[in-house]
Amino acid sequence: MKNGLKPSTRAGYANRIDMLLTPRFGGMPIDEVDGAALTKLDVDLVADELASSTRGKIQTVLRSVLRSAVRAGMLKTMPVLPQLPKVGRKVPHPMRRADLEAILSVTNAEGRLAFELAAFTGLRASELRGLRWSDVDLKIGIITVRRGITLGIEVTPKSHHQRVIPIGPRLRAALGTAEPKKKSPWAPVALTALGKPWGESGLNQAFQRAQERAGRTGWTFHDLRHFFVTELFRNGAGAAAIQQLAGHADLATTQRYADLDANDLRSAIERIDGNSVETALGEHSRKP
Repeated sequence: MKNGLKPSTRAGYANRIDMLLTPRFGGMPIDEVDGAALTKLDVDLVADELASSTRGKIQTVLRSVLRSAVRAGMLKTMPVLPQLPKVGRKVPHPMRRADLEAILSVTNAEGRLAFELAAFTGLRASELRGLRWSDVDLKIGIITVRRGITLGIEVTPKSHHQRVIPIGPRLRAALGTAEPKKKSPWAPVALTALGKPWGESGLNQAFQRAQERAGRTGWTFHDLRHFFVTELFRNGAGAAAIQQLAGHADLATTQRYADLDANDLRSAIERIDGNSVETALGEHSRKP
């Protein structure tokens, strides 16, 4: 999907157009959708107590519509529009090993495997949904990330490149336990307790329920990926190696995780017990 919108982005655009923008602006001439109209929209969004980030996403969709109208000749030029709402930086709340273990301890086998895959390989939710047993080589101890599944549509990984991730001893044991249950080499690795593929919001909902049972709250399923990257930094792995393992297109994205943990002196001596990740794979580190 390198040259187009991801399915999740497209769905978000369609939802904002159908639920908010069309009812509000659908009967207006396109040349009347100007800066004043956008300012009035934002005032109403503030009154509805929507977050700055949500307001910004709604306005971004409207700007895209107006740019499309210019390209189509329906508008001569883009109207002068107000700046997008400023989004404040959130205070980081990194997950710790004790938090993860507490959550895993109250999770069923299927959820636990999904959470461990995310925490110990850095798989995104879409990549986890797209992981097939044919992508897992337990003999060598590697996972090849070839695809993602978003809204039921197969897409390339976010970086648009495949990557190879070594499997640590703990995760290899968990996968070895689950492998005999696979129906075919092309079956999904991570399934729900009902034997079904995880849905678009299922992983996050399951993770929220597990947090509540464990009495450890404040994270989303995606924070398991953050845990993976920050734990690698805590272990002293280099940014370039972490970028490759995490599938970050930009090294600056990887470096933000180092900055996130820079003020935590305790992290300098923490180690991942039983999840040692080698970054040198020899011939297996080459992209297929």
